[in-house]
Amino acid sequence: MRVAITGGTGFVGRHLAERLDTADAVIVSRRTGVPIDDVDALSTAFAGCDVVAHCAGINREIGNQTFLRVHIDGTRAVIEAARRAGVQRIVMLSFLRARPDCGSAYHETKWAAEELIRQSGIDHTILKAGMIYGPGDHMIDHATRAVRTWPVFATVGYRDRTVRPVPVEEAVNVLLAALEGACSHPNRRPPWSRGA
Repeated sequence: MRVAITGGTGFVGRHLAERLDTADAVIVSRRTGVPIDDVDALSTAFAGCDVVAHCAGINREIGNQTFLRVHIDGTRAVIEAARRAGVQRIVMLSFLRARPDCGSAYHETKWAAEELIRQSGIDHTILKAGMIYGPGDHMIDHATRAVRTWPVFATVGYRDRTVRPVPVEEAVNVLLAALEGACSHPNRRPPWSRGA
């Protein structure tokens, strides 16, 4: 099984790549010279791959790395490149709370990316994870932002919510199961998967 990993130098993508044989992983990221929205470069990178693990994403906007460009335009480019390269399946890592019309550009663009995958006509699995932690994560950044932005004291009717961060090793285990299941059992999907 040959796997292209978008966001392959990022947090989850890097951990996924470490678990695959070097010969079986194609690392795709702006750091490797393949921008997420360049269809031609992506098509070349995806050539000979069985499946794309679409892990590219950002949790904050910096310069031209916007939610729109990375999540939506990037996913649109991944889909087109997968078609051109003859990739049979896309496994997308999304976010648990991705949803439309919620006032969060992050959640809304992740949802829009999921919708592009769902409507692509390409066989797919969308994995929706909550907060993922482990070596190389941004947990401190998340905690700092939460302390600064959560209106805990200003909210009327505040209620406790359980937060269950997922260890990156477990997230990668699920990604691997989805990737391997996609290649070895195309008609059988694991119970945690969603897709065509």
